[in-house]
Amino acid sequence: MSHSARHTASQILVRCEKSRSYANLALDAALRREGLAGADAALCAALAYGVIERRRTLDYQLESLLQKPLPDLPAGARAALRLGLYQLFYMERVPAHAAIHESVELVKASQKTRHLAPLVNAVLRKAQARGLLLPEGDDNRALSVRYSCPEWLIQLWRESYPGDYIGLLEHSFGDNETVIRVNTLKTTTAKLAEQLGEQYIDGLPDALRVPSGAITHFPGYEEGLFHVQDAAAQLCCQAVDPQPGDLVLDLCAAPGGKSFTCAQLMQNQGKLIALDLHAHRVGLIEQGAARLGLTCIEAMRGDARQAGELVPGKAQRVLCDVPCSSLGTIGKKPDIREKMRAELDKLPEMQYAILCGGMRCLAPGGTLVYATCTLNPAENEGVCSRFLAEHPDFRAGPFQTLMPHKDGTDGFFIAKFQWR
Repeated sequence: MSHSARHTASQILVRCEKSRSYANLALDAALRREGLAGADAALCAALAYGVIERRRTLDYQLESLLQKPLPDLPAGARAALRLGLYQLFYMERVPAHAAIHESVELVKASQKTRHLAPLVNAVLRKAQARGLLLPEGDDNRALSVRYSCPEWLIQLWRESYPGDYIGLLEHSFGDNETVIRVNTLKTTTAKLAEQLGEQYIDGLPDALRVPSGAITHFPGYEEGLFHVQDAAAQLCCQAVDPQPGDLVLDLCAAPGGKSFTCAQLMQNQGKLIALDLHAHRVGLIEQGAARLGLTCIEAMRGDARQAGELVPGKAQRVLCDVPCSSLGTIGKKPDIREKMRAELDKLPEMQYAILCGGMRCLAPGGTLVYATCTLNPAENEGVCSRFLAEHPDFRAGPFQTLMPHKDGTDGFFIAKFQWR
């Protein structure tokens, strides 16, 4: 096991804690800076993501092992302790002596923390001897420690999904699989499955499960034979049901996965406008479309709330894949666990404005789809119910909520509206 991987993971943890940086961006920057690749890069990612994901559980251990409050320690020492505990309790292939030794070496490497090497050694040895300590009970505090989620999120899910909140918490940790969507314009699912040796997904004829990892290095990636897209997002595209020759709008489209799938369902015939607010993200859509050979996509910069000014009343299909709290993807994005409850409050108003912007683009008889990757009724049913109340000319089918523990997908919400 690499000391440089652990050192880099420690740097990432310190940066994320100090500046609330996104873990994936901090990881990418650190890997480039340190020149890590292969097994070292994989170990660094597993450590950094794992500690962020399990931080509340790890800190609960430290509360009873330290004589002083954890926040009083330097950030580098906190990172070293958390990394050591994570390896002791969650990485079976790492020998305990290696987990402890490498964590001690991390604090020794800095003048600011080297005096804490005996403390780190003693705390981790006590933790090894005692084992993982978890509180009992079903109260929010106990569940917060066991599942390493903020108490406000546990309360939200307890109230909103009383029969499912434990299942959601149990499935809130990352898995080792990624779903890809086969580019049916360039190959068949059977051919790509044989090439990659991977499995089909029931109910999704052009989807495959592959091991998580460096997807860009998979056979067929450079040739544009597939793109990464969770099963829930593929079901969302099925709800849009774009047809060859349609004018389709994908609002808030970056990085472009749903645009790509819709364009393939259109057989690359017609026009799909992929709109996003940020210019650099529009570039991501353009790059992806070029790799996949999707010429019907036009990526544009624009505010989805004013989308009606772009093609008023002309689009047969409009997808409003709105920015959201992303609570349904917590297993893939561990830093979502650090969100504050207040961050959710401002979202429904913006989401509603985008849905109304999409409506103004719609041709008579067209289909309007609203989607989020969150499990929060205020952002889902709340927005859609308001839309129906204020736009009686529209009707909606049953709202669809996908849950990881039931559907094997990201947490996701889909609503489909049509003119009466």
